[in-house]
Amino acid sequence: MPPAELTRMGIAFAVAIASMSYLAIDAGVVNLSSGAIAKRIEVAQGSMADAAMSQHQLASTVQVWARRGHQKQSLAIE
Repeated sequence: MPPAELTRMGIAFAVAIASMSYLAIDAGVVNLSSGAIAKRIEVAQGSMADAAMSQHQLASTVQVWARRGHQKQSLAIE
């Protein structure tokens, strides 16, 4: 691809991002107040904690399942 085309695509991309950002701020979708940002951080922290707990539960379940499978194989061999 010629460099001139890449330059035009880069400019078009930058204009599109700037336009979407302006429209989002104008529409009130993006709330830049400190209270709103703090609330988003709390929600994100809660989501991360939930994900960590889910992964821990999944890991425990897989370990139990693997032990059962290993015990069944040991019984079948004897």
